[in-house]
Amino acid sequence: VSSQKFLPLLKPEADMSSSGSDFFIKLLGKKLLKESKEVETKAVVNEADYVAIYLSAHWCPPCRRFTPAFAEAYKAIEKKGGKKLATIFVSCDKTEKAFQEYFGTMPWHAVPFSAKDYIGFGSKAGKHLNCTGIPTLAIFDKEGKMLERSGTGLVMERGADFLKMLDPKEKAKIAKEDMEKLFIAMDANGDGYVDPTEIKEAFDSLGAPAEITTVEVQTLMTRDADGDGKLSKAEFTVAEYSVNGRSAGWLGNAIISNREAMARKKKAAEEAKKFKADADKLKGSSAFFNKLLGDKLLIGDKEVDTKSVVGDKDYVAIYMSAHWCGPCRGFTPEFVKVYNEIQSAGKEKFATIFVSCDRNDGAFKEYFKTMPWHAVPFSAKEYVGFESLAGKYLNCEGIPMLAVFDSKGNLKSSEAVRSVMEHRAGFLAKL
Repeated sequence: VSSQKFLPLLKPEADMSSSGSDFFIKLLGKKLLKESKEVETKAVVNEADYVAIYLSAHWCPPCRRFTPAFAEAYKAIEKKGGKKLATIFVSCDKTEKAFQEYFGTMPWHAVPFSAKDYIGFGSKAGKHLNCTGIPTLAIFDKEGKMLERSGTGLVMERGADFLKMLDPKEKAKIAKEDMEKLFIAMDANGDGYVDPTEIKEAFDSLGAPAEITTVEVQTLMTRDADGDGKLSKAEFTVAEYSVNGRSAGWLGNAIISNREAMARKKKAAEEAKKFKADADKLKGSSAFFNKLLGDKLLIGDKEVDTKSVVGDKDYVAIYMSAHWCGPCRGFTPEFVKVYNEIQSAGKEKFATIFVSCDRNDGAFKEYFKTMPWHAVPFSAKEYVGFESLAGKYLNCEGIPMLAVFDSKGNLKSSEAVRSVMEHRAGFLAKL
């Protein structure tokens, strides 16, 4: 994904017939930066087997997402040894401060921000690449021959192995392996053939629009040389294949990953269904809430028995929330006011138990300090998070979630957040 900034089409510089270091000097200038040290462009290029020009900017979210992934791949390449990759950052930032901050996260070289002819969309490199969107990563051999214009996709798909795709023989080998991987992924029934139904199901699992799925089924079935309505491995892998820039390897991995995720989801649903049935057998006693929340709860830093908290209550609310969640932080102060009003009025005996979906104990404690009710201890791992027993029972897929039960464990509402905001302290009467 790139952040687009459309410009009039820019013609490449007239004289780009040079090769080697002279070519890169014309694109990038004579001097580069490595951290705060100035170095000769010629020296950087001459030591490399490949030269990557990276147009990017701190203000661009896709760039900020891509840069850490590229930095990880770049460091792995350096650590491994072998073919050497020089990378030069051409900033499209608006200020030197932004450039310095962003460049500080990068392990490679950069064109100095003061070299105005060599930075930005209108830089010499930008014009040569006709760059209209960032991040742009173009990879050259050391003589200046462009090997790859869309390097960002290669990095995201291949990681530190992306340089292999620049070698024609290695690329052909990988392409063959990718096609074999895609064949295995699409051969859902394992009979050694891929038919139109299996192709359709594979694309459906990726969420592809119907019109794309139809076209791709037709495209792949043109490989049916013997006309039997299905593709053997030899027919399927006869040539490379990609969809919207996604390689066969990426497609195969995505299909397998989605299939595994669906299997996990199905298994989790079956386990949740069984747990819910077992828990429902305990309705009418405090053991029901112990099943969902554990035997111990916290009030402040004091531990108490769950039974003592829920035993005499008219209503018990389970509040699934997290400090990292913006809507949760917006709702919690409002719910605190409502909770305190209900307690002051004394009409209903009402308990609330916080089930944290936070990522660490520190965040849990900071957030729990703002709450006047009880909480499941963060150390009770079976009872906290989306995958907690309460979360399974409630099929919690989003937070904040406020589920209210009556004293016998009957679920009155699993969507009480809206009711609290609409009816305030009177929300229990509306359930």
